[in-house]
Amino acid sequence: MASFALGQRSYGEVYEQIYRQHPELRYVGFYRLFNEPAILVRDQRLVREVLVGSSFLNCADNAVNVDAQRDVLATCNPFIASGDRWRILRADLVPLFTPSRLRQTLPHVAAACQQLQEFVGRRLTGERFEAKALATRYTLQVIASAVFGLDAHCLCYDEDQEKGSQWLQRLLPLFQPSAWSLLETIALLHSSRLANILQHRYVPLSLQDWLCALVRARSGANNFLHWLGDKQGEQGDLAGHATTLLLEGYETSAMLLAFALYELSRNESAQRRVQTELEEVAQRHGGLLVGHAALAELRYAEAALLETLRLHPAMQALQKRCTKSFTLPPQRSDTDTAVGSHGSIQVALGTVLVLPVQAIHMDPNLYSDPLKFQPERFMDTSPMGCRFLGFGAGPRMCPGMRLGLAQTKAALVTLLRDYSFSLADQAQDPVQVSPLTFLTASKHGIWLQLQKR
Repeated sequence: MASFALGQRSYGEVYEQIYRQHPELRYVGFYRLFNEPAILVRDQRLVREVLVGSSFLNCADNAVNVDAQRDVLATCNPFIASGDRWRILRADLVPLFTPSRLRQTLPHVAAACQQLQEFVGRRLTGERFEAKALATRYTLQVIASAVFGLDAHCLCYDEDQEKGSQWLQRLLPLFQPSAWSLLETIALLHSSRLANILQHRYVPLSLQDWLCALVRARSGANNFLHWLGDKQGEQGDLAGHATTLLLEGYETSAMLLAFALYELSRNESAQRRVQTELEEVAQRHGGLLVGHAALAELRYAEAALLETLRLHPAMQALQKRCTKSFTLPPQRSDTDTAVGSHGSIQVALGTVLVLPVQAIHMDPNLYSDPLKFQPERFMDTSPMGCRFLGFGAGPRMCPGMRLGLAQTKAALVTLLRDYSFSLADQAQDPVQVSPLTFLTASKHGIWLQLQKR
């Protein structure tokens, strides 16, 4: 873990090394930072037990260090909340992402796609551009409209119009590599003591105040806060949910869109197949792509997004904290029948169990030729089980998965309908992942070029 603490390797790379060094074991004991004992789970059946099965209730809490006094709004996030509270918070949000609600949300997505198309046509044609910044502009535009009923002014025709956009100023740098991001990542994932020393806030105080003001300024009826407001009694609860919807809704989808454009730029045949598919779907739907039926038919485009998420998961590992001691079977599967229960271990209260998402996604025993971008893997409708954890799994998996895929797919086909993409700099291939952030981010940006089709 020293290489992670020194900013030399990401935590996902460290966990992947441990995973690969012990192919014969179901799980591996190791020390996290500050000599904290932990268990890295390798075996797919045990991963399923922890996330979905009988062991879930023993380690339902995610191991993140967020102080409820400093971070009132962040603790309303079902991913962060612990105990029984995450269930209550998640139950509030799940009805927002039903198929019928998604249909009601699509006009916000379609409007942002139109703005994206005009923005690219006026300001990016012929230039190299940073894909993550463009993707963030788009997802902020969608979320501002869909959640708050507001215009974020992130995709304006000219630069003067967007200079006053608080959305860009406050949120574009958030979650990105910075001088403090490594310490903040260590505090969030490894050390509540360091978090207290730094007075770390998952949501900066100025952003908390701004978000509360946005909730008061919300507009219109066809948006998430209106739907939530019908049953939310306390303004603070509504602001907490708004924070979750914003922060979880824009960053991970922007990351997915940027990396998808990167992978399609370096895999021209896959890019052409997405373009062929979108042309066929558009023809069947009178030129309309950003509609419920059309989006559902874009199966290869969705497979390309899922394959991107396999190669570049937003969270490189899931970390669960044991809240009730339980028993793990022997480390070696060949000892089960030979010695009965001998060799099994009792997981102590408070122990962190690491589910190494990146390592699982790159396991050649689970995916043939795992470094290859191959969307066809996800064209098969058979269940993936826990070998794909791009959205987590089980009761605490991402509730906004449908919206995340829909808004990202809509932007992807909007861009590929008019343009072909290529790498602006071959030297960045493969892209380097920053070791400083807890959400996956490119170390030097994702620089692409586009050409009118």
